[in-house]
This record gives sequence, C-alpha cells and structure tokens, in this order.
Amino acid sequence: MSVEVSHYKKKKSKPEKDLVIKTDKVSLPSSSFRFAAIAGIAVLIAVMFLISWVNFAKRPAGDSNSQFQYFEIRKGESTLTIGRELENLGIIRSKFAFYLVSKLDGKKLQAGHYKISASQPMDEILEKFENGKLDAYSVTIPEGYRVLQIAKVLQEKGGVDPDKFIEAAMGTEGTLFPDTYVFPFDLPPAKIVRQMRGNYDKKTGSLRVTPEQLILASIVEREAKTDDERPKIAAVYKNRADQNMLLQADPTVRYALDTQTYLKNKSLDFDFWRAITRSDYQNLNSPFNTYKQKGYPPAPICSPGLKSILAAVNPENNFDYLYFFHDKNLQIHFSKTLDEHQKLIKEFGLPGQN
Repeated sequence: MSVEVSHYKKKKSKPEKDLVIKTDKVSLPSSSFRFAAIAGIAVLIAVMFLISWVNFAKRPAGDSNSQFQYFEIRKGESTLTIGRELENLGIIRSKFAFYLVSKLDGKKLQAGHYKISASQPMDEILEKFENGKLDAYSVTIPEGYRVLQIAKVLQEKGGVDPDKFIEAAMGTEGTLFPDTYVFPFDLPPAKIVRQMRGNYDKKTGSLRVTPEQLILASIVEREAKTDDERPKIAAVYKNRADQNMLLQADPTVRYALDTQTYLKNKSLDFDFWRAITRSDYQNLNSPFNTYKQKGYPPAPICSPGLKSILAAVNPENNFDYLYFFHDKNLQIHFSKTLDEHQKLIKEFGLPGQN
C-alpha cells in the first residue's frame, strides 16, 4: 500500500505598506552631562573635605600644658606671614587655614605684642589679634641714657611708675643695658631692672669689666660722635687719670646738675645732657665735677653701649694725647699739649660758634 505525503509550502507574506511598529526608546545621558555631574560631586566632596580640614586646623596645636609666649605682629605685616610665624612656633596647625579663616571672616589684625599659647584654638587667637588686646609693649633704651631717662621712657611706653622704677634701680647706673625689650604690662619695676641688668651681665660677661672701666665707658658714650673715636677718647681720659690730671669731662658735670634738678623738682620733664657753661663747673660742688675732683667720678653717668665698653676695656694703643674737642662741624681734634689744644680751638671753633 502506498502512502502519499503532501508537502506544505509556506508562502512568503508581504508586509503591509501602512504598518508602523512603535517601540519605547530610552535616551542615555550625554557625555557633557555626565562630566558635569561628576565634577559637581567632586566639588562637593572637596568642599566637605576643606571644611573638615579647616575645622581640624582650628583646633589647638598643643595641649593644656602648653606655655604662653609673647608674639609680635609688626605694622604692615601680611596675614600669611603672621600665619607662617605662628606655624613655625607651633602655636597653630596650619598657616593656610589661618589665612583662609582670617580672610573669610574679614579679620583685621592689629599690630602689637600678644600673650598666646598653643593651647588656644585658632578662633580665640584671631579674635585677640582683631580686638588688639595687647599684653606687652616694646621699648628701646638708647645708648647713653641714664636711669632717670630710662624711667621716663618706661612711663611713656608702658605706664611704669617712674618713682618706683628709680627706687628699684638705685645703685645700678651703667648696668641697665641699652637695648630693645618686650615687657609685660604691669611688670613690677624691680623685675624690669633685673632683666636689664641680666642683659648687661650676658653681653659683657666675657669682658670682665672693672668698675673703673665701666665709669670710663659711660663718659666715652656721652662724648663720642662716631665709633672710631671711642678708643681714642678712652685713651685720652685714661692718660689724664694715669697722670693724676683733672679729667675735665663735661658730661660728668651735666650728670650732677641734672641730678640736682630732679631732686629739687621731683620731675623728669626737663632736657637732659645740655651743654655746660664755665659757671656750671666753677660753682658746682659734687664728686662728679671732674673740673675740681681728680680721677674718675664715683659711679657711671649713663648706660654705655657695647662699643664704648670695648673701647674702655681696650683703649687706643700708643695714643699719648691728653686733649680733644669737637669743632663746630663736629669733627674731632686731638692734642698732646694745652697750647696746641687752644690753638686748634681758635682755628676750628667750637659747636655753637659762628
């Protein structure tokens, strides 16, 4: 029996012309949008990190046992420079954080001396700098100032009671070393004297200055106009003392006269170190009148600087002159005899002469 098999042939159907197939198409973000998003996230992270870092940097750089110290902000000094110095001293954690916080908060830092510590947070230090809450003052004592003048300067700069300072400084003339100091406000006068005297000991300790040399140095300080004159002037006065001559040093006479003026009026409001007259030294009875008393006066007449002290310790060698004067142009002239001295004065004149 035969079986017939029929094969089915599928006809290829033609698509209808008007048939439209719609699909839901998803649009992916553009590359510029993706970059902006990433950048925004990065900025946000950076800002959060910066805030966190600044908050950390504002914390005290040290512990509660950190010692206080005096810090100076100089006039015109930049905020970044101040921050750098504070960072170097270990008082703050970061100069950049100090600068950033200061600028963002609009801080205007005041010049002066402040007592601060690494135990303080940065905000507290900045507030003190902005308010100008000074804790100390700077004072420069010029070379050749005597105790009375130093008392006047300290009164003007730091409000120090001049009478208490003069009392504390009794017997220290010549040893309050001329220098620039930073003293806390309300520091007792006795401690000021101690610091200045300690500075003298430190600066002159290796020189082994004798009392006589210190007296000579104080006279040289008041006489010399230039540094190269100092050893020569020291030699002249030493030569006169060695030959038992009168020193005839004008500054010693003025020292005594100014002392009398102060004791009479109990006031420091007068001009120190004015030129003396013939009447001054002829009528003055004082151991400091070297026109009448031979040898050195009993004590220094001022605080000499280091160069004058060195000149007194090491006067000019082989300098056998006995007289000197400054002419009307402040040029110095040395002589070996009185006759030569008087001739030079007549030729070149004295200060104040036409």
